[in-house]
Amino acid sequence: MRWLAAGLMLVTLTVDTGVARQTGQRSVARSIPYSVGRALPDRSGDWTRAAQIQMFNPGDLWEHINGAAEQYLTYGFQDLATAQYTDRTTRTVVVVEVYRMAGAVNAFGIYRQEVSPKARAVPLGVEGRASSNTIRFWTGEFYVKLTTPPGGGRMPELEALGAAIAKGLGAPGAMPVEAGWFPTAGQLPDSVKFIPADALGQAAFANAFEAKYENPGEPATALVVPFGSDKDAAAAFARYESFLAKARGKTKVASPGDGGFSATDSFQGFILAVRAGSRLVISLGAPEERAAAMVSDIVKRLGTVQAGQPRKEGSW
Repeated sequence: MRWLAAGLMLVTLTVDTGVARQTGQRSVARSIPYSVGRALPDRSGDWTRAAQIQMFNPGDLWEHINGAAEQYLTYGFQDLATAQYTDRTTRTVVVVEVYRMAGAVNAFGIYRQEVSPKARAVPLGVEGRASSNTIRFWTGEFYVKLTTPPGGGRMPELEALGAAIAKGLGAPGAMPVEAGWFPTAGQLPDSVKFIPADALGQAAFANAFEAKYENPGEPATALVVPFGSDKDAAAAFARYESFLAKARGKTKVASPGDGGFSATDSFQGFILAVRAGSRLVISLGAPEERAAAMVSDIVKRLGTVQAGQPRKEGSW
């Protein structure tokens, strides 16, 4: 145990037969809200876990991932359990990191922010992908990474370890229902993302979802920004329109939704932005006719796919 300059304690856990025993003074129940022993098994196939499990919280995460800590905090990071496993055959070491986020949408968000859609899909959690030496997946409110030295991993065995960890973390849940706001035609793979703050560089645009679409040159973007009320959405929309005061060809549009405006920006191309009740729907970079069709489709979907409600299987 050691104390940090800020008065925080780096927690080290020792796990015996699936039960966490803390070597510091805080109780395990207060320091972690899930069973580390169950989520990080002593053994899985040829993998054997080291005795110690390190825990990090929002105050000391920078000690583990200094350059990326701020992004994790933005996505609602709660705590991290990390441990090493060794392959008894090859002596390869894998570092396992289990990040608990504020909720499932936050785990989805940080996963999609880091993973490459070009990586190979693996059947872990709600969604997972594997590169040459790393497996990433998200399940429930957890984002999990397994990393070996370059060229050091036997991927089938590494996937089996990932499956054991996923099982210990409980039911995986499902994709955020907000993904159903976006039409699938022309949508780039794995391009739906959750943006917790400052979407499009706008301080008022928080908890937004975006998707990317096929388009000549740079991909086009569709964005949905939710607000607590129609009044809040209208105020944020007015500020966004004012922000684009110098955009060319600004034109008012009466529909879809409650209407809005279109304009052309030198960086973002053609922009079509409307308000639909307490949500803003914005298309950037798509040709005018396609942008109009996309925004209309999204506005219709907002009325049938409500955030926070269960998605019926096959509904999108």
